[in-house]
Amino acid sequence: MTLTIVDEIQLEKIPSGSGIIRSGDNYYVVGDDSPFLYALNRDFKTISKTPLLEPGEFSERILKSEKPDFEGMELIYKNEIVVFGSGSKSPQRNIFLRILLNDSLKIEKYDISDFYNKLIQLPLFKDSELNIEATAFRDNQLFLFNRKPNLIIRFEYKDFLAYLSDGIDFPRPEIRHFSLPKINGIEAGFSGATALMNEPKIIFTASVENNQNAYKDGEILGSLIGILDIADNTISESFEYCPIPNAGANLKVESVTVEKEISSGETKVVLISDDDQGNSTLLTGLLLW
Repeated sequence: MTLTIVDEIQLEKIPSGSGIIRSGDNYYVVGDDSPFLYALNRDFKTISKTPLLEPGEFSERILKSEKPDFEGMELIYKNEIVVFGSGSKSPQRNIFLRILLNDSLKIEKYDISDFYNKLIQLPLFKDSELNIEATAFRDNQLFLFNRKPNLIIRFEYKDFLAYLSDGIDFPRPEIRHFSLPKINGIEAGFSGATALMNEPKIIFTASVENNQNAYKDGEILGSLIGILDIADNTISESFEYCPIPNAGANLKVESVTVEKEISSGETKVVLISDDDQGNSTLLTGLLLW
């Protein structure tokens, strides 16, 4: 598996990039300490920004202690975006956003503290931290990616929405634990994900930081990109991966979206990275496997 970086673009006035998706000719970006949804054109120029929180509640960047930590971001079909707060600090980071891309954006906001509390009571979370960093969607299935421990949590998206709006029972998920590669003896943690449209696979990213817990930042040691199979309503135990190359400082890649599926085993991707100083960088590349 190889990733060839084609271009590197510094995003101006978009802080702490943590999620990116592509819908039609536009890209949409969130930052983990930003109160806005940014829309970019195909040349990655900002064309609009929409408040995701109450107007006037926050400025361009939110204090670490108060930020919603928007991390998991994915496109649902063609006209809906979901965004998950990481859940690593309650209640500030227990937010779920459902963004409908109609003639004008419609934003639904939910407090998912109860959902996250039920997740961490499941056996695989025993003595572990909740830190949702990515999400992917395919065939009505929503996949949440927890970082350290590296867990993939799968459930029916319609059941999740019904749980939030209609009060049905907690949509008990399937959970699978993954051991990811290490850098300098530290295991990588899931950071981004997206599903392919033309075949049942998920592209994911993972990064390595030298930190003590889900709340604190640490020295950035590098990132990797991988792919796993989700055919036949299962999550494969095996995956392919390769390092994400960088010419300068080590990258903390936070999210991935697909620019174009060229053929089976060949996909153009767009990555967004965050340097923990508030700067955001886009990488475009060709992924082969």
